[in-house]
Amino acid sequence: MKHATFHKKLNFNKLIILDCLPEDNYQTAKRLHENLSDKGFGSGICLFKVQDIKTFREILQDIKEMINPELNIEFQPIIHIEAHGDQLSMELPDKSSISWKDLADDFRIINKIMGNQLITFIGTCHGYHFIRNNHTIKEFAPVYFCIAPLESIPAGDIENSALTFYESVFSTGNLTVSANLLDSRKFYTFNSDYMFHRTFHDAMQKNNRGKALRLRREALITEAIKIMGDTWIKMSPKDKGDYLKDARELLDVSLKSKESLRKEFERFSIGYMGYINEDVFEEIWKHMNHNKQGKIY
Repeated sequence: MKHATFHKKLNFNKLIILDCLPEDNYQTAKRLHENLSDKGFGSGICLFKVQDIKTFREILQDIKEMINPELNIEFQPIIHIEAHGDQLSMELPDKSSISWKDLADDFRIINKIMGNQLITFIGTCHGYHFIRNNHTIKEFAPVYFCIAPLESIPAGDIENSALTFYESVFSTGNLTVSANLLDSRKFYTFNSDYMFHRTFHDAMQKNNRGKALRLRREALITEAIKIMGDTWIKMSPKDKGDYLKDARELLDVSLKSKESLRKEFERFSIGYMGYINEDVFEEIWKHMNHNKQGKIY
C-alpha cells in the first residue's frame, strides 16, 4: 500500500542521557555527552549516572513532574538510555534489571503527559525488544518515536550511530531523515503514528470481510436477542426467521460502512495516541474502498 507521510510538529528541547553502564565498561554515555558538547550542543544535554533501580525511578519521576503542564515549563525531553540488555530486560550496574514491560509502563505515563511526543533511543543490545514485547494498540503507546538495536551490538557502533543521529536531529529537527542515516540492519526505528496507521489498516482488512465479519455480525445479533428477552421467546418461528434475515442484511452493510469504521478508528486512536488524525482515516478508508481483495501492506 502506498501511504502518505503524516508529519506533526515536535518541540524537543532537552536530551536526557541515562548512563546505566558499570564504571569498568566502555563509557559510551559519557563519550556521547562529551562529543555533542564539543560540537556545541552541550547546553541542551543532561547526563545522569544510574547505579540502581531506585535512582532510575527517581529520575523518571523527576521527568514526569517537570513535564507537568500546570508548571508552564517548556520541557520536551528526548530520553537516551545506555545499558546492557537482552531480549527481556535492561541491566543496571548493581546487576539488578528492569524488564522491558516495566520500562514501557513508565514511559507510557510520560508519553501520555507529552501528548505522544516522547522520543527515545534505547542504547542496549536487543533494545528492539522494548518495542516488540510491548506494542499493542489496545494500550497507550509507550513512546512516539524510538531507535533501538535489533540484536547484540558493539559499543563503538552505538557510540557512532547515536552521535550521527543527534547531530542530524539537532541540526535539522527531522526525525525521519536523521534515523535513516543509521544502518537498518542493526537499528530498528519505531514511529507510533505510522505503526497505528498500519496496524489498524491491517486489522480492518481482516475483520471487515469473510469469516471474521460474519463472526462479528452474529455476536451482535446474539447480544441483541439477549436484550430482547421474553419478546424474542414469544416470537413465532417465522418472525424469528424474518428478524434474523433483516438483521444480517442490515449489519452486513452497516459494519462495513464508513461511519462504523470511523468509530472504531477514533476509539483506538484516542486510546493509543490521545488524538485523531482525520487524514490518516481518510487514507485508510480510500484504500479499503478500492481494495476489495483484502490485500495488506
